Amino acid sequence: MNAMKIKFKNLVHIGICAFLLSMGSCTDDLDVEVNDDQNQTTDEFFSSDEAYLQSLGKLYSGLAVSGQLGPGNSDISGIDAGFGQYLRGFWQLQELPTDEAVIAWGDPDLPVLNFGQWTSSNAFVRAFYDRANFQVSSVNEFLRQTTDDKLNARGVSAALRAEIQQFRAEARFLRALSHYHLIDMFGNIAFFTEADPVVGYIPPQITRQEAFDFVESELLAIESEMPAPGTNSYPRADQAAVWMLLSKLYLNAEVYTGTERYTESLTYTNRILAAGYSLVDDYQKLFLADNNINGSQTESIFSVAFDGINTQSFGGTTFLTHAPIGGDIRPRAFGIDGGWFGIRTTSVFVDLFGSSSGSFEIYEYDNDLRLLADDAGTLKAFDADGDFEYLGSDENNTNPAFDANEAYIYDFLTGVITNNGTVVPAPAMAISIATQPVWNDSRGKFYTNGQTLDIATLSSYADGYAIQKWRNVGVDLQPGSDGTGTHVDADFHMFRLGEVYLNYAEAVTRGGAGGTPTEAVGYINQLRERAYGSTAGNVSTGDLTLDFILDERGRELYWEGQRRTDLIRFNKFTGGTFLWPFKNGANNGSPLPPHVSLFPIPSTELVANPNITQNPGY
Repeated sequence: MNAMKIKFKNLVHIGICAFLLSMGSCTDDLDVEVNDDQNQTTDEFFSSDEAYLQSLGKLYSGLAVSGQLGPGNSDISGIDAGFGQYLRGFWQLQELPTDEAVIAWGDPDLPVLNFGQWTSSNAFVRAFYDRANFQVSSVNEFLRQTTDDKLNARGVSAALRAEIQQFRAEARFLRALSHYHLIDMFGNIAFFTEADPVVGYIPPQITRQEAFDFVESELLAIESEMPAPGTNSYPRADQAAVWMLLSKLYLNAEVYTGTERYTESLTYTNRILAAGYSLVDDYQKLFLADNNINGSQTESIFSVAFDGINTQSFGGTTFLTHAPIGGDIRPRAFGIDGGWFGIRTTSVFVDLFGSSSGSFEIYEYDNDLRLLADDAGTLKAFDADGDFEYLGSDENNTNPAFDANEAYIYDFLTGVITNNGTVVPAPAMAISIATQPVWNDSRGKFYTNGQTLDIATLSSYADGYAIQKWRNVGVDLQPGSDGTGTHVDADFHMFRLGEVYLNYAEAVTRGGAGGTPTEAVGYINQLRERAYGSTAGNVSTGDLTLDFILDERGRELYWEGQRRTDLIRFNKFTGGTFLWPFKNGANNGSPLPPHVSLFPIPSTELVANPNITQNPGY
């Protein structure tokens, strides 16, 4: 697969006020702020052949950046630019109301996301609703500007027209993705396309079934117009991304429409399985700064690209790397300039991984070098959570003899540190020791030092185990491209093969035709063998129950924006059959009412659009 990462910030210096200002029928509803200091008309902008790819780049970057002028700028108003970024807003609504994540921050309207007690005035619910609709509007305008009539008027060549036809298919995929998110979260949605007037149009509301049908028809229509799997420039979408969205749409069809479509889900799952993707050898590689080139691209089906220099925002993987770090965790080990003391996980989620299988001792030398005792009694340099045997560091620069490019060994019997056999002068500070538990399943990346398993106070970062899944370092442990350690390089693999395996197993278990339990268990065991490093965690067909599959989805896909949708599909999100800390605001959890399976339509939309009816229960 092509390893080139699109430099969106360079590609997307669009400068087309007219392009943005004319976008979409519900611009007034969304209170969109257009932040651009240039005043080109759309025809002036599209006078160059490159403008069409640049405009497509803007659509892709709509998933990654907040606005056109850097990380503090936003295309939508009424909320902090970081909070209003697409992926961060999506993640917060998908993860914070579940057992997988809690957040310590007390921003207005944020803690209630942990409780499932939002209202139609919740700023974070509104922010994602606005952001997803803004993305739809952006695609609509791109499609208006690339019609045959427009291209004829501009004298676009036949060769470029063929490219633009593919660009239009990719744009329609991105619109279908946002519509899918809106269907999943809000149900009945405001509906507008490129065929609707730009000015003065008030979009109608369509039912969840009608929205489902539209997304399905769009994906089926563009399938043949998309590049074959693995042939488009990374991270642009191709046929496999279309198949994956269809697989997910059909897997959730019973929730969305009342009619199960598991056989259809398997149809498109099988197409992906036949397309040549493979699991990366190390789960951690999926979440590193170089995950566009470190081999995990073989597993990625569709990714949102981030670059510490060219694609900066305070959402995305910058949020997912910084926000979980705090307490005793060393930010430098994660390639960042500091932690945000924010998100942790609950004891119920930790229980999915069983009891820890043992422990190792973390030795801090001069409060900087972290060491791990191996079975022979020799201590080797390790990262804070034991994932990487890695190069020593002297974060505070108190001992110049510590060379970040070399490994160190500490012999605890003699108290001597050597660097490739040469004794390293010891600083004055003594060695401190802490015990860190480990799990046989290496996907359980919990950090426990200074953290409690149970959460007494939601706003206390020390309450709840920390998780370190994303890192702004590569496989060579070198930090990302942003020298300040602020913005992160790691891409977000929105669709990947690990989920395909789990979709297959679930659809088979639910009775879909086109797969077998034996094949399903084989796919599950591939994931578990990677996690365990052996066959010790393998399961058999008798273990393939829906409860097991939900748990395995948690272990494999946690913090990847899946959990709320999964819990709803498995009838565990509302009601009292599955409780977790702070569900419905109770420390030990209490049942949620059924109506919160959908978020409320924001009150601002109800005021702006008389065609919209609020979801039941709000």
